Amino acid sequence: MNMDDLPEQLEELFDRARALLDHQINRSRATLEKVNAEKASAQNALADLQAQCKEAKADLDRSREYLARASTLAALDREIEKDRAELAQLNAATAKEGAALEALVKQRTAAQAHVVALENDARQATAERCRAQEMIAQMRKQLGVVSP
Repeated sequence: MNMDDLPEQLEELFDRARALLDHQINRSRATLEKVNAEKASAQNALADLQAQCKEAKADLDRSREYLARASTLAALDREIEKDRAELAQLNAATAKEGAALEALVKQRTAAQAHVVALENDARQATAERCRAQEMIAQMRKQLGVVSP
C-alpha cells in the first residue's frame, strides 16, 4: 500500500458509501411516496364509508318514521334489525379504515425519520471524508510530500 494511493482509495470508498446512501435514500423516498398514496386511498375509502354511514343513518331515520305509521309490529322489527345490521357493518368498516389510516400515518412517519437518518449519515460521511483529506494533507506536509 502506497501513501499516494491512500487519497484515491479513500475517495473510492467515500464514493461507494455515497452511492449506497443515495440508493437507500431513493428507496426510502419511493417507500414514502407509496405510503402517501396508500394514505390518500385509505382517506378516500374512509370518506366513502362515512358517506355510506350517513346515508344508512338517514335510511334508518326514514325507517323509524315509517315505524310510527306501520300497522304490524313484526314487520317493523325485521326492518329495524336489517337497518341496524347494515349500520353495524358500516361502523365496523369505518373503524377498520380508520385503523388502516393510522397505521399508514405511522409507517409514513417512520419512513420520513429513516430518510432524515440517511441524510444525516450522508452528511457525516462527507464530514469524515473532509477530515480524512485534511489528515492526509497534514501527513504529506509533515513528510514533505508534494500533493498532486
